[in-house]
Order: sequence, then structure tokens, then C-alpha cells
Amino acid sequence: MSDHHPRPLSRLGPGQTARVVALGGGRAFQARLVSMGLLVGSEIKVIRATGSTRGATLVAVGPMRLGIGRGMAERIMVTLL
Repeated sequence: MSDHHPRPLSRLGPGQTARVVALGGGRAFQARLVSMGLLVGSEIKVIRATGSTRGATLVAVGPMRLGIGRGMAERIMVTLL
């Protein structure tokens, strides 16, 4: 069963799949995410979650793997699939 309540990417655990619904932050932050291939509407799967205040969340976006710092992950809003 899916949960359509938006939440920060940083709150997802390993193995969870979600869709990006909003990118917070300013224009430069959003442009950086877009240049990495992370767009609103992208389907992502969490490979490794931070689990603490340190480290990066590793996500799969199609065939790509992206490491996203905790601060960035807090500003990427997703809904579970």
C-alpha cells in the first residue's frame, strides 16, 4: 500500500521506493539536483540511508546511483510508492 503524504527523502529507509514531488531550497540548489538527474516526478529507490546526522543517502535514479548529503535530503520531498 502506498502512502501519499510528502516527507523528506532523509526519512526513508533502505529498500523504500518513492517519487520526488518537490525540491526545496533556492534556484542554485534546484539546478544542482536537476543537473544530477533528480527531477520532480523522478522515481527513486533508497539503497543506503544515513540513519544518523552524518553520511550520505545513496539512491538509485534509473541506472544512476547518487549520494545525497543529509542537508540536501531534508529538502527533497517524496511520496512512497
